[in-house]
Order: sequence, then structure tokens, then C-alpha cells
Amino acid sequence: MREPRPGPGIGRELTVPQQLACALRIIGDEGWSENLDGHISWATPDGGMWMNPWGIWWDEVRASQIIRLDADGNVVEGDWDVTGAVSIHTELHRARPDATVIVHNHPYYATLLSTMGEMPRMVHQNSCVFHDELAFVNEYALVEGDAEGQWLADNVGRASGVLLAHHGAIVTASTIEDACYRAATFERMCRFTYDNLAAGRTPVEISPEQRAPLQKLLNEVTGRAYWEGAVRMLIEREPEVLT
Repeated sequence: MREPRPGPGIGRELTVPQQLACALRIIGDEGWSENLDGHISWATPDGGMWMNPWGIWWDEVRASQIIRLDADGNVVEGDWDVTGAVSIHTELHRARPDATVIVHNHPYYATLLSTMGEMPRMVHQNSCVFHDELAFVNEYALVEGDAEGQWLADNVGRASGVLLAHHGAIVTASTIEDACYRAATFERMCRFTYDNLAAGRTPVEISPEQRAPLQKLLNEVTGRAYWEGAVRMLIEREPEVLT
């Protein structure tokens, strides 16, 4: 399939804090926010990360409120703080250099499947972006320190879409664009799965041999287009996100 020409873009250059603030609101609107919970982290070349702080909801966060942490999760820039759950991010970034961006929260349908012990099913073509990249951490553990964070990272392995039993979900990506698209797609995939099960049907999945070509196509064309359109509409609707 011919790769389409790029769209109109965002129309301006955004700083890392501005991009992260946009991502939080965009993914929050896609069902990923649960009041005060959850973080998106963006690893920096020095081993640290940018992250949203505890105490500010995803739907209200602004670029000026994004904080910077060192590799151990200590705040080095910004007015706010994080909880012990930062170890989910520090240890996963340490174990996964490819996971530049890590999204963690408790989106409704993903969390619902996690309470049922059900994996999301690839019943829609866009779900194939996660082909061979799904995992279920089928043991509950409260992550409040480095040891628990390391345990979680070991169980996540190389997956980019993860359900955490009785807890929530994790999505990883190499860019903020792909992280947003994958997070939105993951929750939608979980909803498709639950709605099939709730209707009393057995989800009919896309065959494995068809998934790899779809995954390649989705990785090539969707992340950037999704991101640029979502950011354009967000800035038009909520321009204060950049301040």
C-alpha cells in the first residue's frame, strides 16, 4: 500500500513539557485518566525523565506543571512531586531503552479485563499494532519501591501493551506520537473485547498471518497522523495547555 503524504502538521514547534501536557489531556480524553492516578514519563538522554506530577489531574495539566526527575525518581526541576509508584517508570525505563515513553493508569475497559483475567483480543485491524507485543502480569503487586518496580519490569518483558491484574495497564513506545496512538488503540481494543464477551459472543480474532503486515502499516502511518490531529484540535479547544 502506498504511504500517504504527511498532513498539515501542528503548525508550531512544541517543547517536551508542552508535548507531554498535550499527551496527558489527549489520552485522558481517550479514557485513560482516573482522577489523580497515573503518569506518563518521557525518558531523557541523561537517564532521567519528564513526568506529570501527583496532585494535578490529567485533564487540567499545563506545560509549566510538568516536572523533571533523575534516574532514581527524585524531582530535580518543578514545583510538585510524585508518589512511590514512580518506580513503575524508573525501573521499566532502566530495563527497556526502547521504551522512551511509558503510559500507566487505570483505563476503564483495560482495568475491567484485568479483573477478569481476560487478554484483549485482536478483533479489529488497528489492534494489530500490538501483534506479538501483549502481556498480562497475572499477579497483583503494589509497586511502591525499586524492588517491586524491578519485579514488574521483569514481568513486562518486551511487551508494549500490558494488563496488570486488578490494577490497570501500561503502554510503551519510542515516541510520544506512537505512545498516544497506542494508548488510545489499547483501550479501544479492550472495549471491543469486553463488548463481545458481554454480548455472549466469542471474539473472532484476525488470523496471525494477517497481523504482521497490518502491524507494519500501522507503525508506518498512524502515530504521527493521530498525534498531529489530536494536538491541533486540543490547542484549538484548550490553548492554556501550552502555558
